[in-house]
Amino acid sequence: MTTSHRTGPRFSRSRWFLGFLVFLAVSIYMLLTEHRGHYLAALPLVLLATCVIAHVLMHRHAVPGDGSKANPPCPGERK
Repeated sequence: MTTSHRTGPRFSRSRWFLGFLVFLAVSIYMLLTEHRGHYLAALPLVLLATCVIAHVLMHRHAVPGDGSKANPPCPGERK
């Protein structure tokens, strides 16, 4: 029983991969230059949404209730 091994170059070193990288670079460049006004106009909204999401995630650890339970003191902390 024999197994066949590929003797050609890996995909990351092939002409197809190089062509894909060039296509990807040109596409990203065109997106950034042609749509600059759109994503710059949306930037304040993205920052505001990020702040709201961070606020919600920071309060995730809070336990709902009346707040009568005090946190235990840290070791070595004086009262």
